[in-house]
Amino acid sequence: MESGPAIILKRLDAHVTAPGMVRLFGGAAFILGYGRARQTEDADLVLDDAECLALMEEASFAEAVERTNAELAGQGLYLTHIFDPSQLILTPRWREACRPVALAGLQRLLVLVLGPVDLALTKLARGDAGDMDDVRFLLETKQLDGAALREGLAVATVPEVLAEVHARTSVELLRLLEASGQ
Repeated sequence: MESGPAIILKRLDAHVTAPGMVRLFGGAAFILGYGRARQTEDADLVLDDAECLALMEEASFAEAVERTNAELAGQGLYLTHIFDPSQLILTPRWREACRPVALAGLQRLLVLVLGPVDLALTKLARGDAGDMDDVRFLLETKQLDGAALREGLAVATVPEVLAEVHARTSVELLRLLEASGQ
């Protein structure tokens, strides 16, 4: 059975009118990019202003998102969270760390996921138990190295609005690394 994020991206691909690129984070990235068996009803994207503008102008992105959401509403699937990088906790080289997702059937969209360090860092914005479970999954499956995560934590850009939660959740993250022997 196809995952919710795969269905969303395939419908979006069918509605964009030109080639484009999107980057996933959140649950959809864990499912499609890292093989985590988990549930999510949405696909969260990170696009900077220039990328978003290019998609809107060249690929009718806004209309494609609207059509995708209308078609999938009955299934409880949606695409609504599109973040600018300045709204997330990311390392300075987050773009270079992105990796492609192999999703059969796409004709126009290139889908990337955040690299493992940046994906883990985005989880510091909420810090609930499920978020730390996602990070634990990356560590346990050896898709994320503890030393690389510590380095990423030290150089990450933290939006002011997330500073307080970041301070709390980074302590939890360090405890998780210690508990995992990393």
